[in-house]
Amino acid sequence: MLMELGRLGLDIDDIESRSRPPNRDTVLSDLVDWLSDHPGKAFAQLANWQTLDLAQIRSRLEQDRFAKPRIELSAHITKMNNLSVRWHPAGWRDTEFDWHRTDHGYFNLITHRKWSQPPDFHWFTGDEDPTFDSRPSNELMYIRGVGNLRPEPRGNYGPYAIYNTDVVDSILICAVRAAYEGLVKQLAHSFEVTVIDAFDFKVRDEVDDVDPPRYRREIHRVVAWSIEDAAELKARRERDEAAAQNERDRAEFAGVTETYGFTLEMFVAVLLHASSKKPSGPIPSREHINRNAARNLRNAGFSIDAGGVRRVRQLIERYSPKALPESLSPEEHGTY
Repeated sequence: MLMELGRLGLDIDDIESRSRPPNRDTVLSDLVDWLSDHPGKAFAQLANWQTLDLAQIRSRLEQDRFAKPRIELSAHITKMNNLSVRWHPAGWRDTEFDWHRTDHGYFNLITHRKWSQPPDFHWFTGDEDPTFDSRPSNELMYIRGVGNLRPEPRGNYGPYAIYNTDVVDSILICAVRAAYEGLVKQLAHSFEVTVIDAFDFKVRDEVDDVDPPRYRREIHRVVAWSIEDAAELKARRERDEAAAQNERDRAEFAGVTETYGFTLEMFVAVLLHASSKKPSGPIPSREHINRNAARNLRNAGFSIDAGGVRRVRQLIERYSPKALPESLSPEEHGTY
């Protein structure tokens, strides 16, 4: 982003709005400041070993000598459209206020909550209401104007535009996500980090027609974004990937004849022949059958190896299991 500003002869102020404090859009300035100087008070509190429950840590180390203090990291967009990233002792999200506890201290939030598992901290303060000159003491990142980033492509920028605002917003939200995920990696050196919230991007592939044809390549451009529950987002991505893989596998199964030249009936017949037990020999293993079948198919003029036979068998077992006789079922020969 800074290199592109320099190429266009622009300053950071040219792409930021500072006219309506505190509703400022200063994403790039805040990112540069944050990368140069992390909020000292919040990081000092996080790294203060005196707040750790050393007995609890010692107990965990007896079970796992690589155990680290456990924390949660959450991110949300404030009502002023600013990004706030905060840490809590692990398990905080699943706690609730303990109305019956009599030993809680006013400042120590650990004693205010019901915990399903003992936290690794015996003292924790944070989530204070922000003021004009202070932020919550457990806030590790604060970037103003993130909620105002709109990377959706626009057809018209207006007569006085000096840059493509949608492209700038697309790059900026990538930078914000990179900083957030970099923070997670940094913390993981010293803590076991549970990420509560994660960025989700919608990406569109574009080709810049301005470049000469031989230099053109697809650009993966972010056109929409959101902050989602990290566990739900991971599960959704795994479901989507499984569905996409299933479609690819079905297409591969449908194209077996086109790929190799033989029909499924011919393939099964060769497998049956390859699985025949010699009068004086042992029952052939699954892999031995695959190698014999590959050799017989090659002798018949088809180009396939044992790995290809193994793959076709997997596809048949998944999408057309009735095509295989019982003697060739996975239960008879074990798994791969």
